[in-house]
Amino acid sequence: MASIKGYFRRLRGDQVVSTEAAALSGELAELRQTVLNINHVVTELQATVMELNHDVRSGADRSLPLFIGYAERLRLDADTAIGATQVIERQLALVEQRLGEQAEGVPGAGRA
Repeated sequence: MASIKGYFRRLRGDQVVSTEAAALSGELAELRQTVLNINHVVTELQATVMELNHDVRSGADRSLPLFIGYAERLRLDADTAIGATQVIERQLALVEQRLGEQAEGVPGAGRA
């Protein structure tokens, strides 16, 4: 009887199922290990990002006055450039006005 039961088990594929189940269990264990490794890496990355974030924020407190100084200097440079441009525009307007006056004073000058 034992051989008949064994024969029917082989026909049903019990051995195949048990070997496939063992292979699937092995793959499942590998996948679990991979997931644990990925989780560990993600946790380490999160800790590193948090440390960098803290370093950047704490460093920003020290360099903030320097940045504000640079921003103020840039603003003053921009104001100076605007002032210089306005002076140049006024001088150009004066030159154009003088040229217009000279053209009106000399008959036939400046007219086609």
